[in-house]
Amino acid sequence: MAKKPEKIQRSWVPQRRAFERENNNQEFYNSWPWRKFAKRFKANNPLCVKCLEKDLVVPVKVVDHITPIKAGGAKLDESNCQSLCASCHNSKSSGESRGYGVKSR
Repeated sequence: MAKKPEKIQRSWVPQRRAFERENNNQEFYNSWPWRKFAKRFKANNPLCVKCLEKDLVVPVKVVDHITPIKAGGAKLDESNCQSLCASCHNSKSSGESRGYGVKSR
């Protein structure tokens, strides 16, 4: 059986780990100011806005930035946030990761 060739390391190509985001905001989303903001926002906006447009009543799971932080959206501004259920948030985020749906103001 033929021996599997070893992977060549190219110093000019940056290493990328699997499932690593390009712009990791994990530190921000785990911060005390964001948690406090998100808790208050969910209390004031308890239903998914996308589902309400379809006349469905679904409780909020995620506080979503309308304009993503990486696109210059304000981090702690209520006018840049919306309440979404997990399904609507996943749909929106997957479109943004492909370059769609990023709104500019």
